[in-house]
Amino acid sequence: MRIHALACLGLLATVFGLELPESNHLRLQHPSPPPQLLYETYHEFQGSPFTNYSEFLREPINDTTGVTIGQIDSINKALRPVLESLTHENFFKIYRLNLFKECPFWDGEGFCMHRSCAVDTIDDWEDLPLIWQPEALGKLESTAHERDHIPNVDLDDETCIDAISTNDNYCEIDEDDCVYVNLVDNPERFTGYGGEQSLQIWKAIYNENCFQFGHSQCVEKQFFYKVISGMHSSISTHLTNEFLDLDTKEYGPNLKQFMVKVGDFPDRLQNMYFNYILIAKALLKLDQFHVLDDFTLCQDPELAQKESALKDDIRSLVAPFHDQFGSDSYARLFDERQLFQDDTISLKDEFKERFRNVSRIMDCVHCDRCRLWGKVQTTGYGTAMKILFELDGADNSSFTLQKTELIALINTFDRLSKSISAVGRFQDLYSTEIVRENIDLQATPKTQNIFKQELKNVYDALLFVMKAYMQIPRMGYNWLLIRTIYYWNKLIGVVREDFDESRLYHIDL
Repeated sequence: MRIHALACLGLLATVFGLELPESNHLRLQHPSPPPQLLYETYHEFQGSPFTNYSEFLREPINDTTGVTIGQIDSINKALRPVLESLTHENFFKIYRLNLFKECPFWDGEGFCMHRSCAVDTIDDWEDLPLIWQPEALGKLESTAHERDHIPNVDLDDETCIDAISTNDNYCEIDEDDCVYVNLVDNPERFTGYGGEQSLQIWKAIYNENCFQFGHSQCVEKQFFYKVISGMHSSISTHLTNEFLDLDTKEYGPNLKQFMVKVGDFPDRLQNMYFNYILIAKALLKLDQFHVLDDFTLCQDPELAQKESALKDDIRSLVAPFHDQFGSDSYARLFDERQLFQDDTISLKDEFKERFRNVSRIMDCVHCDRCRLWGKVQTTGYGTAMKILFELDGADNSSFTLQKTELIALINTFDRLSKSISAVGRFQDLYSTEIVRENIDLQATPKTQNIFKQELKNVYDALLFVMKAYMQIPRMGYNWLLIRTIYYWNKLIGVVREDFDESRLYHIDL
């Protein structure tokens, strides 16, 4: 019936010269809420590893690594202060990106109504730290419009800001119409952005740019899925850890939201830990092939001492892994040589293009702050894969690492580190809630439980009666229809003589 109606509508539109709006191929059907959202107690989250957290800590992250969840937790505790300090340094807290690119995949504009969606950009050049000032930056690869607003720039020196797209890149690097953002002043947290727009973004990432996960798929496709799933889990953990309490108007952890999105799914937590060791392995490889030795942050001699200190801090990020695993740390974390063993260029190129599409999809996010952190993290993961799969040690003369990529890599590692720390806090909150529920259950009098049960029985009975009354119009219609048909048939003489007329007045409830 619906198909005929749509066909008629299309015919009328054609006759009257009207055009029907094009349907969006990413339009979502409103999904039913996850069952976890309806749970009334935390005892109902039976799938969560929090139910036996000590055993979960002893499990390996997955079958491709020899590292356990607990070992990463221990390493992360040592790294957390270093990452916290490093991401507050002037060089790593300023990020350059284009916040105003149009979505390349589908039409339609949108925006976030919440103030927390906005990004505070650095509009005055003098507000930038010394390391980002024109005298330190030298040549700026920028648009003519940007150059007109930047005084005293020597365009002949080397640059501290580069945005050059190459075939080795696994993500899109913004080049034109860029702004500068202080990441510390624009933290990643819940902004109120969500609903159908957010689901559309993740649907595009999973269904259109992600391989379908399955046992028949190759190792590369499984790896790609784990990276996307881990990124999704990490972002969800950030948002639930910095969730807005509508009562206090303050940001803080929301245990229920975390359990619904991440905490009740062991595979999502494992994939997030997998991304952690993925970034760590990339940093280990940078140190192994001494890439940072020839890497120049800025040409200003006054900043040379600071640059040396920053490089030492980056190298210190791999020290806990060597302390934990020794010389075996390279193989135990993740062996990237297991991928692309057949040297299939087409598969590797497809892999790159799919992840580039993931970074492009971030330009479709309507929340500016969500777009900012989405771009930072997709660039960070893309940089990690570029290091793992393009830096082979045989001939690294063609390998290039851009400063934007290094900044994104360190900030992405910081995001994952903070997510893993948040998991530990959520586990403590979960344990506290379980203890409270057990106490409440024991303290509830038996008579009170009986009263609640009887009250529920009364509610169910009233609901049954109301549903029965709702059937009265339908039954009345059927009764009238039967009588009409009977008298019509009697009028034209087709009623059998043995027909029982009492059936016309009987309603079976």
